[in-house]
Amino acid sequence: MIVRHGMLLVVALTVGASAGWAQAKPDFSGTWRLSGTTPPNYPGSAGWGVPSPTVSIKQSPTEITIQSGQYGATPMSVVYKLDGSDTIWDAPSVTQSGTTATVKWRTKARWDGSKLILFTWNTALNQMRDVMTFNSGTLTIARGTEQPGPSTNATLTYSKAQ
Repeated sequence: MIVRHGMLLVVALTVGASAGWAQAKPDFSGTWRLSGTTPPNYPGSAGWGVPSPTVSIKQSPTEITIQSGQYGATPMSVVYKLDGSDTIWDAPSVTQSGTTATVKWRTKARWDGSKLILFTWNTALNQMRDVMTFNSGTLTIARGTEQPGPSTNATLTYSKAQ
């Protein structure tokens, strides 16, 4: 009987510790400034432009909104649902000829332990993958492209704005 209670206690502690560990998701909220310069291998040439020097993040239990850069006078905000479902929206884009066209965007997010993986696609078949981590006051975004042609990867480091 004592062995059975001891086993139950071990199982309960293991399950409780696993549940607590699984819930340890970082809160990326805040305003972040790019530390240093754009990495030389940054996939901007793949159609993603240069990284924004400032990133503002709002996070709730259900979604994360990332505002970075501008499209003309309008700040670019992207919403990712944290339940793994897609978000789809239309946004204006300037074509190579200089005209404005509408591009359909799709985003998706998933947790991998304490890392948040963000996927962003557009109708030009470009796909960007950001892996966000938070450690000792530093936000790190490992950015990669997944599209026709070669993949490129770069790491961006941000510090919390005061």
